[in-house]
Amino acid sequence: MKRWTLLVAVPVLLITGCAAGPWSSGPDCTLIGGDSGVTMQFEAANLPRAVQAADGPVQLRLCAGSVCQERTWEKPVADTGLHISVDLDEDIGEVTVPVRFTVAKGSREFYGDQAEVKLRRSQPNGEGCEPTLYQGSVTLDHQRRLVTVTPATR
Repeated sequence: MKRWTLLVAVPVLLITGCAAGPWSSGPDCTLIGGDSGVTMQFEAANLPRAVQAADGPVQLRLCAGSVCQERTWEKPVADTGLHISVDLDEDIGEVTVPVRFTVAKGSREFYGDQAEVKLRRSQPNGEGCEPTLYQGSVTLDHQRRLVTVTPATR
């Protein structure tokens, strides 16, 4: 091999990496991670006034099937965006799960609603790349209902 060919080939291999090109054994994949589960994002202003008027912090609880996650909300400002998620088994599949969201302080429940969420298959690193996840999302609408967020289609 001529010296100039080697000087060109080595940098090209270093730039493209071993996973790209005709010599690779699979698709080009990124290294994004993730979890199967249900995520909830919403504006605190969409919670009932009784929640916002409650003295001190309240407990947010999101359940997907029998798996629950709790989070304390200190209520610093009413226009805060809030987030809570529940991780499920990675291989749960494209199933519909019952989701329940509550806001309470001690034994007093200020808010509670439920919805059915269809988990959708996701491959965040690209088609054919691991991991394969199953995810769903809910939010509180302006009428204070728990609603499913449908992902945008490509």
